[in-house]
Amino acid sequence: MPTQETEVQPFLDFVCKIYQNFRLTVSHFFESGAVVAPAMPPPSSMSGLPSLGSEDVKPMEMPDQVGSSTPSSTGAGQLNPSTRSFKIVTESPLVVMFLFQLYNRLVQTNIPQLLPLMVAAISVPGPDKVPPHLKTHFTELKGAQVKHLSTHALTVSFLTYLLKSFADYIRPHEESICKSIVNLLVTCSDSVSIRKELLIALKHVLGTDFKRGLFPLIDTLLEERVLVGIGRACFETLRPLAYSLLAEIVHHVRGDLSLSQLSRIIYLFSSNMHDASLSLSIHTTCARLMLNLVEPIFEKGVDLQSMDEARILLGRILDAFVGKFSTFKRTIPQLLEDVEEGKERSTLKLKLELPVQAVLNIQVPVEHSKEVSDCKHLIKTLVMGMKTIIWSITHAHLPRSQVSPSAHGTPSQMLPATPPNSSVGQPFKGLREEEVWRASGVLKSGVRCLALFKEKDEEREMIHLFSQILAIMEPRDLMDMFSLCMPELFECMVSNTQLVHIVSTLLQAPKVFRPFADVLVNFLVSSKLDALKHPDSPAAKLVLHLFRFLFGAVAKAPADCERILQPHVSVIVETCMKNASEVERPLGYLQLLRTMFRALAGGKFELLLRDLIPTLQPCLNMLLAMLEGPTAEEMRDLLLELCLTLPARLSSLLPHLPRLMKPLVMCLNGSDELVSLGLRTLEFWIDSLNPDFLEPSMANVMSEVILALWSHLRPAPYPWGGKSLQLLGKLGGRNRRFLKEPLALECKENPEHGLRLILTFEPETPFLVPLDRCINLAIAAVMNKNSSMDAFYRKQALKFLQVCLSSQLDLPGRVTDDGLISKHLSTVLVSSVDPSWGRSDASDVKVCLVTNSILNLDPL
Repeated sequence: MPTQETEVQPFLDFVCKIYQNFRLTVSHFFESGAVVAPAMPPPSSMSGLPSLGSEDVKPMEMPDQVGSSTPSSTGAGQLNPSTRSFKIVTESPLVVMFLFQLYNRLVQTNIPQLLPLMVAAISVPGPDKVPPHLKTHFTELKGAQVKHLSTHALTVSFLTYLLKSFADYIRPHEESICKSIVNLLVTCSDSVSIRKELLIALKHVLGTDFKRGLFPLIDTLLEERVLVGIGRACFETLRPLAYSLLAEIVHHVRGDLSLSQLSRIIYLFSSNMHDASLSLSIHTTCARLMLNLVEPIFEKGVDLQSMDEARILLGRILDAFVGKFSTFKRTIPQLLEDVEEGKERSTLKLKLELPVQAVLNIQVPVEHSKEVSDCKHLIKTLVMGMKTIIWSITHAHLPRSQVSPSAHGTPSQMLPATPPNSSVGQPFKGLREEEVWRASGVLKSGVRCLALFKEKDEEREMIHLFSQILAIMEPRDLMDMFSLCMPELFECMVSNTQLVHIVSTLLQAPKVFRPFADVLVNFLVSSKLDALKHPDSPAAKLVLHLFRFLFGAVAKAPADCERILQPHVSVIVETCMKNASEVERPLGYLQLLRTMFRALAGGKFELLLRDLIPTLQPCLNMLLAMLEGPTAEEMRDLLLELCLTLPARLSSLLPHLPRLMKPLVMCLNGSDELVSLGLRTLEFWIDSLNPDFLEPSMANVMSEVILALWSHLRPAPYPWGGKSLQLLGKLGGRNRRFLKEPLALECKENPEHGLRLILTFEPETPFLVPLDRCINLAIAAVMNKNSSMDAFYRKQALKFLQVCLSSQLDLPGRVTDDGLISKHLSTVLVSSVDPSWGRSDASDVKVCLVTNSILNLDPL
């Protein structure tokens, strides 16, 4: 549009003119009585304005009788001149900005004159009280100022982008512009559009270096009626934007705020963080802001009074965070249910807001997946912030010269102590009783929020962050907190097994290891041993898991933890022995004994082993009795391991060594794990005991031990061949003595029915008739030495035995080679006769005759 360039400068001069008379225009409309406006100065007299020809000025000059105008002179039927119109003022900045973009060379010549006039225009306060018939004009006034301000800010951003030197023109007006923005927020009506543009203008100012002018006005901006107004529509729609801007301002000035100002800010943002009508992103903004205030609050504690005040403020932030955890504890189960069901639906809160959204034409809430993501983000912010808060409260009453403050809650760095005459008083490190009660909400409610993190990496990260909250606490405070919260934490771990890693982390933290182990073992022994009566239940599995963590950590530091375990080890053994003999399935109690026996065997626990000496015999009696009874395979292996890992020195086991030999043999013939245990145990006994003492103890089972060792003499890659050969070598000649003794061979008893007869009757229904008793009676009749029995019956008995014997020996019905068969069977039968019958009397002949007669008789 080069052809219109000659018209641009006259228009810019006109804009300068209406801004010059802006204050008079405001007075014309709103001051009571006549407002006499001075005559328009000639163009040549305008300060800093270029001269215009008379033909250019006339169309824009105000009437000569402006002074006779009254507020009612612009009533119905009368026209208002353009130089006295708020609407013209409203639209002018946009046109000016557009022209500056088209004609860059006009910027340098017009901005120095136009900018002061625009700044003066937005600083006009307007009337304090507006009559009802002038409310329209007042709205137009504020709209013009706000529109000018918003466009002015855009112009600043635009020209700063184009001309680096433009900032020098606006810097002298920095304070005036910021005051004008805040004054407009104070005097502006409850119009959503006008206040929104004001807040947008404020946002643009915060994006520049001129935001410093807002810092002295923080007290005014902290008033909610100033920031968002008092109208319902403004309250519902403008708060997210308003509080985001306020949080940014507070963030910049947090180091210069007083404790009273910090108190107001904490109250305001903690209230918003619990306001369900605000989005989760705004809640996150509030939480972050309060976290940014922790370090400035901590630094304010320079004397005892300021330390007390700072500690109170830190406690209020702690309350806000714990309260948010409590809220999430109730809402997350429903959120998880929605995730599992794959429902993309609004929560109850969002459903309740739908009518408000319909009235105010607000955008529909974000979808369910976005809500889950925002919820995770907020929970992570809360968890990370709790570490900083608790550390700051813990060190709040220490002299600042003794601690190195850290925004991340890292352990303090001790510096030279303060002089004795310091005004700080006696240092106190840790949490007070009421603060422990507050902080316990982290365990009661916070751990339940971690169930929302399902992915492995983010779950591991959150559990680590949560563990760090507890790891930085003072040992006394940690004991108090867990004493209050262990039942709730246990229930959470039952439903979310990943939380046991919190226990694992604390048992590895040098600072809190011992106090936490003390609380954990007290809780498990006093209230959770009964859960082992049902070994397949989640609670029983968790109890065993926690005991494994506990004893595993204790075994690494026996010197530090022996006193902690001493009151409980005997109770655990006695409880397990009692329930193992009473409950239907004692697997859980036996597994607990195994965990404890392994831990005690791996460390130097002199006190504990001494206390357990009285329980060795009853415990061994119980284990051997259970081995002799009917037990499942898993129980049998467990019982054998317990027998060979009894927690005692070898000197205490010497009286019980003969009874332990049978479990040793069973281990050597058992599974790979038991074989390894048996070989290690046997080698330990052989190396530690005198052969003269060990040999009598092993006398009853020496054969079984040697045979078991022989069974493992196999070449590689069989794992136990070399160790078995080594033990046979250590036994020396003792490994061959058992060869002189008869070996115990397996003997299979006769079955209940050795010989059965199949009988079939019509209609061909077979059934079995056992002949064992008949054979026994027949043998008794044949072998009867007295002659009282009739020979007929004895003969019939012989016939019956012949048939039975032939069927068992698979002989043909009639024997042809009488001599061979008779001789062979006679030899067999005679060799099995009692030696006392071998004398040379008639009985020998009778036996042979009976045998021969059996073989020569015809089958029945």
